[in-house]
Amino acid sequence: MSVRFPEGALKVLGPLFKPKSVAVIGASATRGKQGNTAVRYLLKGGYPGNFYPINPGGGEIEGVKAYKSLAEVPEPVDAALMVIPAALSAGALKDCVANGMKSMVIGSVGFAEMGTDEGRALQAEIVAIAKAGNLRIVGPNTNGIFNATDKVSLGYSSAYGDDLTPGPVSVAAHSGALFNSLAPRLRDLRAGLSKFVPLGNEADLSMLDFLEYFIEDPDTGIIGLIIEGISDGDRFRTLADAARQAGKPIVALKLGRSKAGAGATEAHSSRLAGSARAFDALFREYGIASVPTVEALAGACGVLLGTKTRVTNTALVSVTTTGGGASMMADFAEARGLTLAGNPDGSWSGKVAEFIKTLEGAGVVRNPTDTGVIGGQENMTPLFQAQEADGWIGPTMVFTHPLPNLKGSQIVADYLIGRAQRTGSPVVVVAPDGLVPELRDRYAENGLPFFRDVATGFDSLQAYYDTIPRASRAVEPPSAALKDLGAAFAGKTGFLTETESAAILKAAGVPMVESRTVANEGEAIAAATALGFPVVLKALAPDVAHKAAAGFVIAGIRDAVALKEAYATLEGRVNSAGSKRGDVSIILQPMMAAKAEIIVGVSNESPLGHFLVAGLGGIYTEILDEVVLLPIPVARATIRETLVASKLGRLVRHIGGDAALDQVTGALAALQGLIQMHGDKIESIDVNPLLVGETSCIAVDALIVPKKG
Repeated sequence: MSVRFPEGALKVLGPLFKPKSVAVIGASATRGKQGNTAVRYLLKGGYPGNFYPINPGGGEIEGVKAYKSLAEVPEPVDAALMVIPAALSAGALKDCVANGMKSMVIGSVGFAEMGTDEGRALQAEIVAIAKAGNLRIVGPNTNGIFNATDKVSLGYSSAYGDDLTPGPVSVAAHSGALFNSLAPRLRDLRAGLSKFVPLGNEADLSMLDFLEYFIEDPDTGIIGLIIEGISDGDRFRTLADAARQAGKPIVALKLGRSKAGAGATEAHSSRLAGSARAFDALFREYGIASVPTVEALAGACGVLLGTKTRVTNTALVSVTTTGGGASMMADFAEARGLTLAGNPDGSWSGKVAEFIKTLEGAGVVRNPTDTGVIGGQENMTPLFQAQEADGWIGPTMVFTHPLPNLKGSQIVADYLIGRAQRTGSPVVVVAPDGLVPELRDRYAENGLPFFRDVATGFDSLQAYYDTIPRASRAVEPPSAALKDLGAAFAGKTGFLTETESAAILKAAGVPMVESRTVANEGEAIAAATALGFPVVLKALAPDVAHKAAAGFVIAGIRDAVALKEAYATLEGRVNSAGSKRGDVSIILQPMMAAKAEIIVGVSNESPLGHFLVAGLGGIYTEILDEVVLLPIPVARATIRETLVASKLGRLVRHIGGDAALDQVTGALAALQGLIQMHGDKIESIDVNPLLVGETSCIAVDALIVPKKG
């Protein structure tokens, strides 16, 4: 699999991750300087290749011969770390090209991240030099690159000097400083780090390039991403699918989740979507685990490493050493939508119930199970075995605390380790009081991740559920009949009017209310008589996207007298708003009854692509902020299942049953078909509101915003 590199990412980035020789440009003999720290960390890490410190003064640095320039180095260098002032970087890069160097990590600052024309120009210059010399760049404005598997610690932040156990976790990050937080936690979990790449400015190599490398890398089994944004949504989707097919789960920590970036747009759908929600939808569709903290990122990797098999029955078994802990675990599981093993009321049946009957003096045994009610900890293993015989072999969440003696705690560890070994499913241990080192190490050595807080434990366990492989579903191709609709976008620079939008959407398969354009009061009365009262009048001004907010919608008109008055009022509002009456169309529609109003639409979240949007609609769309988001393309069955699982879908189903749910699903599928055929022309679509009735759904307003340019 190769997306960017025809010769394969392993070959292109091999000199960076597995260099036969390295240099530090800007190496220093002065302790505390980055150029000295990087030298010491490389040596401490046991790098096995040839190492060339570069310093104009020559001499020795940390016992290694230093060279005054790359020209003195006796061989081409595979990779180097540059820690010199940005102003000197262009000249140094030319020396690197002359040396035949293949890869460069630029730790220097002073480039595009400064936000200045000078910084951007300097970055463009180094990229041009590197491109001409076939030299790949990490950064600039990064703090190094780390490969524990091959003992390449080429960086200067403190984590580069840690003793890290090599393992299968590789991470690409838009925040290099988080390495210092992530690495110790991975070490505690025995998760084992293979590679860490802080990306800096991504002037050349991007997160997606390293994601591609990790997918191909035989030493990487789990991929971590610390993401601010990505440059190519289509490529990200392709790589995410490739990672899934390769059996390499991705765990993502999305930074910058606030709504501040949503801004003002013409379409409600775009404001409802937002980049954070779009990332969440993309993660969900492609089986990427999403975590809220760096602790949960490490924890999720620990959980996934502790997953030896994937089982069909993923219901959660929970065990606690305290009654209060049992209630807490049940609350957390319910809040996160996790199904608990056993009966819905927490009781047991089958072989588990039979075993419970054999326990003398046992209390009521439920899930979560308080070990204090089963007559002794020695009963936990046979209880687990009874659960497993009934098919309850999914994950286990444990809430515990230090017992009065170490032996008791070790017995708890025995039955939990046994459970993990028999089922192959993860067993997660939470102990807010902490555990003595002997127990902590024992859990870690046996692949049972340990946490000091319940929330992080559940955040980490969620990765197991997020990354469950799903059956591949075919996406329906768009109807060939939609091809002819492309002419409707020709020459359009702003949003399409409601009548223009409705005509396109009706042809695509969205149920639209009938509209009639009326030029005067007489035509309005004739149209209302034909369609039937009550009716709605709307003024369509070329510069007004949201008619209701401008007062350009009058609803509930019940007779001819009220219609005449409404028509005159609407014309007055148009004139008062400064719109020319000749540029404004007035349309009349029958007023439709509804039990609920929802919005369906499409948002273009650049560069992630188009997304289907559904939410509670009408004038409260953004206030209520109840939203379903799905990346395009997506299987129709997935659209329906996602709606069923949402509050929005439950509302629709409550009002109109499966028939109404199917119609909303159909409307979203119709919008998807339109995007599949004409997505290059469409920025966003609003169908707001789509009225949900007891027998049918129908849209009474629409807005299509074409792409600019």
